[in-house]
Parts: sequence; structure tokens; C-alpha cells
Amino acid sequence: MLIRESGTPPFLDIVLYGKYDRLTGFKTMEISAPKEWFEFSDALREQKGTAILLGATDTGKSTLAKFLISHLCQRGLKVGLVDADIGQSFLGPPATIGLSLFKSHPNGEVILSPPEIFFVGSTTPEGHFAIHLKGVKRMMDKASSYGPDVILVDTTGFVSGEAGKELKRRKIDLISPSFILTLQKGEELEPILEPYNRNPSYKIHRLPLSEQVRTKSPEERRMNRTNKFRDYFKYSAVQELAIKGLQIEGEVLDPNGAPLPLQWALKMSSLLIGLKDENDETLALALTKHYFQEKRMLRLSTPLQEIQKVKTIQLSSLRLLLLFEEDNP
Repeated sequence: MLIRESGTPPFLDIVLYGKYDRLTGFKTMEISAPKEWFEFSDALREQKGTAILLGATDTGKSTLAKFLISHLCQRGLKVGLVDADIGQSFLGPPATIGLSLFKSHPNGEVILSPPEIFFVGSTTPEGHFAIHLKGVKRMMDKASSYGPDVILVDTTGFVSGEAGKELKRRKIDLISPSFILTLQKGEELEPILEPYNRNPSYKIHRLPLSEQVRTKSPEERRMNRTNKFRDYFKYSAVQELAIKGLQIEGEVLDPNGAPLPLQWALKMSSLLIGLKDENDETLALALTKHYFQEKRMLRLSTPLQEIQKVKTIQLSSLRLLLLFEEDNP
């Protein structure tokens, strides 16, 4: 069931409070939250604005986001979530930035709008800063246009080294959040925060970790991505797309990091690609199956039904095999 409000996307009538939903991994009743989380949520309820969540891998950023969504929605606020954790997202499939709007249904349950996605084409931001930041900005602007009381921006766990520091600082500067929320085991985020410590435009809240936080193995993370892709492509159908006149963006890299010629790239099977419309919006993801070079026709598997809306194909270097295991984790 869809519930539509003026000026906002339709809402999915999905119960998220006290129930596990595979779309989002939302299981709010079992979140063990420190008192500082409640205190910050109360402050955010009063002041509203945008909050960015920073933390290394396995610090509970998504858990904090889910807690804040539930706590704020149950108190009457409308919350936008930009899920920029492209490796372990809970709103959309891996390699995408997701956006949903959350609110409380009159019966007290939390519902969300169908997730919108921006295809980055990688499960890590390394080597993909430009398109990753473009996606964050695009989804932030879209979230703002829906008029939520609060916008939360979840991020990847890539925080170490000069590259991690640069990405997080560029992201903060790009979205100018009112609040910077940190979850750290030691002081691993302090090099990132240094320029903002004395800047009154930013309120930094160093929050403790939930006792539920645990370390996930690389295999667990890989299986989570596999399950996400499997869910996403569960109801796909085979389509044929004429590529004449379409714009093709991105590139496919060989194992040595060199770009493949386009004709070779299109002949690869199980290549993950993004399908975009005339407004540069990601309509859906697809997996390549066969390229008919003479006809310039691409056969693919995608959940998108209105294939005629596709105006741009965005390539990536990710291949998903028959069991949706990633060729390059």
C-alpha cells in the first residue's frame, strides 16, 4: 500500500517498529542505546537540521541512524536518510547511495518512502571520490526538497589515512551539517575533526558505542552484499536495450586497472551497470547478459519495466556471478 502526501514521495506501508524488515534491516526494538543517544535525539528533536554520522567499520553508524529515525519519528518528526555507506548500505543495493523519507503512521508505526538510489558503481569510495560526492550532494538536495525536519547522512567506514580524512572532510564541507556525530573506539576520527573543533557552525557530538556493536568478518560483509544483490534482482526480467543514441558513462577496468575498450566491456556477462533517465536519475541497476554488436543491442536482466526511459548507461567494474558472488570484493 502506498500513502502519498503533497510534496513528498509516496510512502510504503511497511511496519518498521519492532519488526525485522529485509528491505532495511530495521529492528528497532532490539537496539541497545546509551543514554547519550537519547540525550542527543532530544536535542535534535528541538533544533532539527542535518547530522552526518562518522565512524570506522564496526562502530554502529547504521544502528545509530536506525535509533534516531525511530526515536524522532515516534515523536512526530519526518526524517530523511541519505545512506551513503555504499559497501554495507541498508536502504538500497550495494554500490548505490540510497534515500528514503521516514515518518510515523497514525497507528504509531514507522513507515518509509520507497528508496531512491544513485549508482556509484563501486562498493568502496576509494578511487571513486568524484562520483561518490556527486551522489551525496544529489541525494542531499533531493532529501531537502521533500521538507523533512531532520536529515541524517550515514557514511562509509573509510576514515583512515590521508584519503579517508580527505573524503570525510570534503563530504562535511559539501553538505554543511549542523551536527557531526562521531562513533569511535579511540581517537581515530580526531584528525578528520581538527578543522571543525573550533568552528561554531558545527556542533560535534562524540557519542559512545552501543554495547551491541560487534566486529563482522570480511565473509559476513561479503554475504551481506550478496544477499542485498539477490534481493534486488529477485524479480528481474530479461530486457533488450538498443544502445544507439544512448549516452554511456564510466569505464570497465581490467585486473591491472586499465580501462577496457567499450566493445569489449559490453561483451562481458554479469557486469553491473546503472540505467539512468534523461534527468540523470538512476532508474535501476542491471546485469549484462549478451551484447549483439551488429544490432548494437544489449540484453540485460533488470527489475526496471519501463526500459524505454533509459537514456544513459553507467558502467562499473563490478561483476556479479550466477550466485551473485562478487568477482572483486
